[in-house]
Amino acid sequence: MKRSIQSSILIILAMFIFLFCDASAQFFQLRLVSSASAWQQQDTIGQSSSHLFGYQTAQLSLSGEHLSFHSYLQGFNDFAGPVKNESVVRFYNFYLKYTNLYEIVDVSLGRQAIFAGVGNGTIDGGAASVRLLDSRLKVLGYYGALPSPGEKFELINDPKDNNMFGAQVIGVPTDFARISLSYMQKNIKPETYWALRKDSLFNPIITEITPSAAAEQYMSGDVSVDYNILSVYARSDYDVNQEKLARIQLFTRVKVIEPLSLTGEYIHREPRLSYNSIFWVFAFNTISEYELGAEYAVCKDWQVFGKFGSVSYGDDNSNRITLGGSMKYASASFSWNTGYGGELAAFSLNAGYPLFDNKLTPTLIAGYAHYKLSSNAPITDALSGAVGAVYRPIPALSLDAQVQWIQNKIYSNDVRLFLRGSYYLGERLNIF
Repeated sequence: MKRSIQSSILIILAMFIFLFCDASAQFFQLRLVSSASAWQQQDTIGQSSSHLFGYQTAQLSLSGEHLSFHSYLQGFNDFAGPVKNESVVRFYNFYLKYTNLYEIVDVSLGRQAIFAGVGNGTIDGGAASVRLLDSRLKVLGYYGALPSPGEKFELINDPKDNNMFGAQVIGVPTDFARISLSYMQKNIKPETYWALRKDSLFNPIITEITPSAAAEQYMSGDVSVDYNILSVYARSDYDVNQEKLARIQLFTRVKVIEPLSLTGEYIHREPRLSYNSIFWVFAFNTISEYELGAEYAVCKDWQVFGKFGSVSYGDDNSNRITLGGSMKYASASFSWNTGYGGELAAFSLNAGYPLFDNKLTPTLIAGYAHYKLSSNAPITDALSGAVGAVYRPIPALSLDAQVQWIQNKIYSNDVRLFLRGSYYLGERLNIF
């Protein structure tokens, strides 16, 4: 399923050729994030094992007047553990982009993330958008192969059977309204493989397995309005292959008086299953959910809220109540769930206070949960907490550390350590 990495090398060569043609100064940006997590896992009673995972993320971009190059990759390594995980490098983005061609067209080529209404995902291909009517109308189209498994730096061999394409049209008729129509089709054909199967006499034989090809095809429309005291968002998705509505969403916020706002949301959705996939053999129910809420601003830095929601699974329901508040340096919330999803009463607290001119910010998190998974299940308590700090000696450098602890019926004392360092560099270059 893999294509030679030579195709990716050609993309790199093309990048430098195009950049040499861009005579303007280039702006170079680089963000490096190093992180690690360590914990001791209780494998069985009286037996535990230590783990240490490390991650390195790099985001690099080089931008000229019109042409730019963007990349986003992450490396992973397992430094300690009873079962060694293989080190991997994932390329999430790696593409060229040319903006404002003829003052209305943007074009991008390479591995890139697509966010176009109902169409979202990563492709190895191209995308183009056109702005019309003084940018009040935008048309976007994209086509590309699905990325290789594990986002490796290579292209798949069969893009005609593993691809995604679609389009989106966005209209802005007024300054307070936005309308969008979108279409997406995704095709997935898994690789064939060999496995032992029984013949008619129950003798094991090597058989070639050819999984069925799966597909997704959706159309969607959404409208958003933000006018004076009223905000409204509506969306509907239609599953073309199954010929039925897949999602309906309505949300509104009304500012009754200056400090008080009321919110309401309704969502009805079908499980998103690929056409002709193995998951079609399982029974499933649609889900309908609504939530009503109120938000009240006590003062500039203080806000309280309350919400009530209910989820219908067909024959069963689950209800929830959420109460909370936030201030400049802390927030707290209480939630209570009952019904089909089990019973839960939980409280959480988050706090952080900047010191030394915002260079050091200690943080504190505490949580308590009292729950049972069904009406006949025993009641269980869980207690958790975290203490950490964020240190920013200079704007470009950030160092984070956090210790997390949880206690429940599974883990008597589970302690985890998270470390993170982030560095940002931005320079204007004149190398071309």
